[in-house]
Amino acid sequence: MGKMGGAVTRRGRRSIFSIFKDLQVGRVAAKILCIVRELGLRQRSELNFAQLGVEIGHLAGGADLLQFQDHFDSWDILRFFEDKVGCGLWRYDAEGRMFWSRGFYGLLGLDPHTIAPSYAEIEKRIHPDDRRPKRDPRELMFDRSLLDGEFRIVRPNGALRWIRVQSEVLLDRAGATESVLGLAIDISEQRKALQPLKIDAGRYVALTRIADGVLWIGSEDGRITTILNAEAKPEARQFLGAGWVDLLPEEERESAKQSWAASAATGRPYDVEHRLRQPDGSYRWHRCKALPVTEPNGSIREWLGISVDVHHEKLSTRDAAASRLTGAQLRAARGMLNWSVKQLAARTGLSTAVVRRLEEQNGVLRMPEATIKQLHETLSAAGVEFIFPAVGQPGVRPR
Repeated sequence: MGKMGGAVTRRGRRSIFSIFKDLQVGRVAAKILCIVRELGLRQRSELNFAQLGVEIGHLAGGADLLQFQDHFDSWDILRFFEDKVGCGLWRYDAEGRMFWSRGFYGLLGLDPHTIAPSYAEIEKRIHPDDRRPKRDPRELMFDRSLLDGEFRIVRPNGALRWIRVQSEVLLDRAGATESVLGLAIDISEQRKALQPLKIDAGRYVALTRIADGVLWIGSEDGRITTILNAEAKPEARQFLGAGWVDLLPEEERESAKQSWAASAATGRPYDVEHRLRQPDGSYRWHRCKALPVTEPNGSIREWLGISVDVHHEKLSTRDAAASRLTGAQLRAARGMLNWSVKQLAARTGLSTAVVRRLEEQNGVLRMPEATIKQLHETLSAAGVEFIFPAVGQPGVRPR
């Protein structure tokens, strides 16, 4: 066995570095503390780091580590472990003395030749916003919360690092507390990697709070599987499953399902306006929009959608459109429905003479607003949609 490029290898077996690299930070901390307890190292004032490294390698499945003690001394193993994992050990005994490993000094950015280990020195290095209430360091012997957890430390050069500390109380043969052993691990890179996720999560929470509509996740078959802002809109739970279809007027259900099926088949955005039944039995207009969420291979995993109440906007738009109704649209709408002048007059309460006079007008109808609104609502309810394009002439089409 020899040293090659900073890693120790044995022919035909994994390198020691690769074994350590596979260990997760949280798992390492748990293993170390568990091993210390099980090996009975709590009775020793000097930790046997060589045996500690052997046991960690054994638990990680690395046969190469079983012969560490034959080729390296304890300090070699400790230095290797602390350098590769980015950690350090500390110990606090019943006499109030503290001991730090070389790795722990490195985490704090301190020189072991000039700084003596102490709880006060650790506290000094903790970021002011992360410091716990001032307490007697002797409480470490029975209250590990003084140092356990995640917090920031500020090194003498101003560098900011995140560390996670886990500790274990060690007992003597009589079962009395002898010391506390702590492990500190640098988690700055993990924290940095999580920051974009935290930002996205914060934006997502804000979105669910400010969204006026119901945010939902749907499946390809048209079922709504999750309401994302259900806490803010508990009444939206009736949308779940195929419940949203049951809220539609019966005559609009088939059309809505066909629109969804077309989007699901093509992956095109879903964008419709329909009426939904309210708890009091009335109907309100909603606009429903959804986009597909795809897998890396392009297949659709789910749909993310929002249903927004646009009832007032719909009515105001309709009223504005009604005031621009033309004679040509009136004639086309009646023809589309195959109604006679007499039938339209009967349904609107107008005289046949008034209906004929309106249809003869080529431009915008010149009649009281209430009359035009009555014509618009009657024909819309019968299945006609009046369109007013930005370019071109006003027209009609089936709703």
